[in-house]
Amino acid sequence: MEMFEWYMIRATGTVSYLLLYLSVLLGLYSQVQKKRKQKVTISLFLHEALSNWALILVLGHVGFLLIESYISFQWVEVLIPFKTDYKPLPMAMGIVSLYFLIMTVVTSKARKKIGYQKWRKLHALNPILYLLVTLHGLFIGSDFQGVIILVINILPFLLLSGMLARNKPSLDAVK
Repeated sequence: MEMFEWYMIRATGTVSYLLLYLSVLLGLYSQVQKKRKQKVTISLFLHEALSNWALILVLGHVGFLLIESYISFQWVEVLIPFKTDYKPLPMAMGIVSLYFLIMTVVTSKARKKIGYQKWRKLHALNPILYLLVTLHGLFIGSDFQGVIILVINILPFLLLSGMLARNKPSLDAVK
């Protein structure tokens, strides 16, 4: 495998994961801000932009997999789950993640046409996307140790819990 291809496969995968991570954080932050009746225009714009860029980089990730010469993937191996002999389960998780990400970006752009309620139901599937992407990276090979990924992924939930707890009325105020 050419070193350039190897670096680009890793870089596009890692950066797209980080963009998706930041998009998740902004999406969670926007929900908390909505509950506080604060403006979310900028955070939602950034949330969507990060998702769009994550998709572009994932497509680049797939493209570099197709041109690398060490394993020599075929189209069917990177687009249809379980059609490869190279780490079939982690590859399948990555492929299904790709389709979830495409669905998320397309339905977000078509939110007005498909209706807000349908869009929300589809958007509620995104934790599956995030979980599959995380497992894909951990099992297929990552430049980060599992402990680092675990700590990084616990952070958004701790932050969200803290934001929600800060937003709750105290028991004294209820009495």
